[in-house]
Amino acid sequence: MSSEEAYALYYDLLYSHRDVAREVDFLERVFSQCSQVGVRRVLDVGCGTGIHSVELARRGYEVLGVDLSQKMIEVAREKSRAAGVTGVYFLQADATRLEFEEEFYVVMAMYGVISYFTRDENLLELLRSLRRALKKGGVFVFYTWNLTGVLSKRVFYETPSTSIRKSGSMLAIKEEVWRVDALDQVAHAEIKWSIVDLVRGSVDFFDHRLDLRIFTVRELVHVLRETGFAPCAAYEDYEMRPLTEGSSELVIVARAV
Repeated sequence: MSSEEAYALYYDLLYSHRDVAREVDFLERVFSQCSQVGVRRVLDVGCGTGIHSVELARRGYEVLGVDLSQKMIEVAREKSRAAGVTGVYFLQADATRLEFEEEFYVVMAMYGVISYFTRDENLLELLRSLRRALKKGGVFVFYTWNLTGVLSKRVFYETPSTSIRKSGSMLAIKEEVWRVDALDQVAHAEIKWSIVDLVRGSVDFFDHRLDLRIFTVRELVHVLRETGFAPCAAYEDYEMRPLTEGSSELVIVARAV
């Protein structure tokens, strides 16, 4: 099994420590606070197996989830069918080349999707593509990392760490270490997963390496304005805690103008 296949197969387990319902509560709050149009149709970029897409559809939204990975899309479609959820659709697509023209009221990119775009030209391609897909007055919500906060906790990030997720009879053991390039504003992350099936008594292993762009708030404000967005709000996390210099994570809400 390839790392891509394993990541898709175990995706829900790997993110089982996240409170998806509370994160969608957050999304609904920022929809009401920042959107200038009635929110009905949502585009979930880098949707993975659709954990947020499905929850939004349960709440009455029409949702399209897109992901570059065909394996993720296959799992998302099967999961939504098994759950009997309607109003949610999934498409394998490159988010920098979407062909939508002002069809969505919200675009969202959860769990660091925007940080995968480490080159300026690719980041601008992404943002322009998402702006084209979004109606004027609609909302763009995304999560990433804050440079000043990461640097203040650099020893923590660059020290190897282990964490565990559990769902039913399955355990996921995550071993992770970052190498932070402060000048290039990129974190090189090495992650190893051990997937333990307590019923079968089996263990699967896979790993992946990620290059993650780390942003300053001022940088994000600039690129958002350059691509047709106006910043609306910035938070430390999905609990709406105020952003500070020491916040290592960052949630930005912007409006299409």
